[in-house]
Amino acid sequence: MFCRCIRAFLLFALCMALLAVPQLLKDGPLFDGGAYYIFYSQSASSNAEITLSNAEDAAKTKRSVRGLTGESTVYANSEKAFSQAEKYGAKLLFCESVCGVVNYYYYSPRLGGAVALAGHAVNLHIAVREDGAAVGTPLIFGGY
Repeated sequence: MFCRCIRAFLLFALCMALLAVPQLLKDGPLFDGGAYYIFYSQSASSNAEITLSNAEDAAKTKRSVRGLTGESTVYANSEKAFSQAEKYGAKLLFCESVCGVVNYYYYSPRLGGAVALAGHAVNLHIAVREDGAAVGTPLIFGGY
């Protein structure tokens, strides 16, 4: 019985590590060419600690964040944000429009991890408004 518990725990730990590996292996930001970056830690929810970085220092800042749970960036146009979904081979799950912002929710197995949202496993979020766009994983927290 004890061996079965140990095996189950090790299998669980391996699965969790495999979910985190894609994000941890990439040294720099996940999203290319953002104006500035926001890194989330300690929680994959709106309770996350937020660390801001300019584009030039993003890789260094990302390496310094302990307990990294996600990141986001902003773009002057939506094409750059949508190109990030294409880069990760993300599948569009659903959209919603709130207060002039259209939100697109995706899932990409290449990003690892996900949060449950409206009955879907979501790990890529793109928010588009008239004057720009933001992209984040698993979601964009802190408003856009």
